[in-house]
Amino acid sequence: MRNNSDAKIREQVNALGLPCIETLNREIARQERLRAYRRLALGLLAGLVVAAAVIVLITNLWVAVLRIDGSSMTPLLKMDEIVLAVRTGSPEKNEIIALNHNNKLHIKRVVALAGDRVDIGEDGVVSVNGNALSEPYVSEPSFGSCDIELPFQVPPGAVFVLSDNRADSIDSRDSRFGVVEREQVIGKVIFRMWPLPRLGSIA
Repeated sequence: MRNNSDAKIREQVNALGLPCIETLNREIARQERLRAYRRLALGLLAGLVVAAAVIVLITNLWVAVLRIDGSSMTPLLKMDEIVLAVRTGSPEKNEIIALNHNNKLHIKRVVALAGDRVDIGEDGVVSVNGNALSEPYVSEPSFGSCDIELPFQVPPGAVFVLSDNRADSIDSRDSRFGVVEREQVIGKVIFRMWPLPRLGSIA
């Protein structure tokens, strides 16, 4: 009797066009899954937004990712390589720094600080405070494009920078470039990110 009664009820439900209990249960389960997927998607989206904000904050306040454009630091740094620079307010001697000069990015090496006296011989040998520098990173010492009065004393709040590619670059030897003020410094270049075969720290 019970089976006949259930069958009649199903027939009446079907006649009215109403869904059966199994269909309703499946629909409820589907809607719950959709809500769970939406919550998961919103959580992932919120996580990505926070991660992006953190990356932007770190990039603006602490590090800068830069592309090498030019040959002034060859053989150490080559055209189109990608490097990482850490923000710094006080560059030190022999550090590789990224700087902004006339709205253009430059990568140079610090050879002298404020108060130091720089001299450059005709053979390209650089002396700071009377001591000749040992510069194994320079493949070809050169007097280059030098029109400043030597010996040159670095003014307060500035650093004297040179390119590693001395024969074919403009740097603090040239009055058109001059010394680098602290506000021009973007950061200290510390790591090569690309290309992968040359991945590693920069000294």
